[in-house]
Amino acid sequence: MVIRQEQETPLIGAGNEYGQKPNGVEIARDERGHNPNGLLEAPEQLHGHLQPSRSKLYAVIALFIISLISFVSQTELTSYLYKSLDFNQPVLLLVMTHSSWILIWPLQVLSIMLYKHVRRCRKFGLHYLDSVHIKRNFAESFKNQHRNIFKTSTVLKPTALISPSSTKEFIQSEPIKFLTVRVFILSIILNVAGLTWYVSMQWSPASDITAIYNCSAFTALVFAIPILNEKFTYTKLFSVLLAVFGVFCVAFGGDDEDSRKVFPQRVLGDIIITFGAILYGLYEVLYKRLMCPPVDSVSSRRLMSFSNFCASLIGLATFSIGWIFILVADITGISKFRFITSLYSLWIIWLSVVSNLVFSLSFLGLMSLTSPVLSSVSSLVTILFVGLFEWLVFGVSINLGQLLGNLLVVVGFVVLSYSYWKEITEEDVDDTEEIDPTDIETLT
Repeated sequence: MVIRQEQETPLIGAGNEYGQKPNGVEIARDERGHNPNGLLEAPEQLHGHLQPSRSKLYAVIALFIISLISFVSQTELTSYLYKSLDFNQPVLLLVMTHSSWILIWPLQVLSIMLYKHVRRCRKFGLHYLDSVHIKRNFAESFKNQHRNIFKTSTVLKPTALISPSSTKEFIQSEPIKFLTVRVFILSIILNVAGLTWYVSMQWSPASDITAIYNCSAFTALVFAIPILNEKFTYTKLFSVLLAVFGVFCVAFGGDDEDSRKVFPQRVLGDIIITFGAILYGLYEVLYKRLMCPPVDSVSSRRLMSFSNFCASLIGLATFSIGWIFILVADITGISKFRFITSLYSLWIIWLSVVSNLVFSLSFLGLMSLTSPVLSSVSSLVTILFVGLFEWLVFGVSINLGQLLGNLLVVVGFVVLSYSYWKEITEEDVDDTEEIDPTDIETLT
């Protein structure tokens, strides 16, 4: 049965947020329990608050695969920049990369707006370029994206405001200002940790950087116990330690004379990236603590959308203060600023930034849906793929110790995934109350 919404959909702040009748009369249902008027119902009127866990499991698997591919891509592109193109501006690359996060949520909003418009036009036989329908459909989707973000943010910071009536009111609302302060703190920790990654890339091989930086899985577990009240189990400890041990087998199992000649300051680079691994583990746990609503209060769809919004806020914070990092690095001589004149270098930088954009989007979504400890250990699997890529493409040899290390990382990840299996596959929260009004005509 197809339900069409005949009346004009109330926009955000119109005082009719769930499409309830103004007189407060209970919405009638037919013999099948459906709403024949096509009105969006309030949460308390919804049936079946929980949905099957399969959608959440699929989302976790998809995000995991995407994060693997994008991280390997970013690592190799950045390594190529430093070693083959003589690019030596790590601070500039850091600011460019993290500032690009500002595009994540606007791109999401734009893609949803286009999707809703095209689908609605196909459904009712409307012309795609009709300015009236474009304006109406885009306005509805735009306002409902803001509404959903606002509703999710109120889980972290309750407010008396039911729904903002304008973009200005949305920005000035208490929950959004509350998020902005937290994002600023997180962006500082993230950027300092990220800076160690870009600086050490000049002095250590990519396999070392990938291995040691991903040891943030262990520090994430250490921080998660007191900060997130993470339940300590020997299974989790064993799996994390096993993965970390495998990491060191990979990082130092291939230490030979040729490696020392190519990277004479390898020890210094490894020390710097170790400090970054500690900071990144802290960032992951604080992000989960400060920016993620409880998984049992918000659907996985809204959690991923909210994580994209938070990522854009981090990008905005980085863009606002990034010039200070560049200025200080230039004055102190850590990284002299130079204009990039090579179009080929700009192309590789752009690919690296896009790879990080995709990785960040998938990783934050994965961290929102699961645990920062599991997310960190899952990223350790990238070590195997980085090693394989360098072996196949650049001829970098992999010895028995490194193969054993990769195997230990994979085993550690599998064991940890088993310990978190209940959390990964738990039933998802039904978000029917957050359906975009442009979806109503397709409800059955």
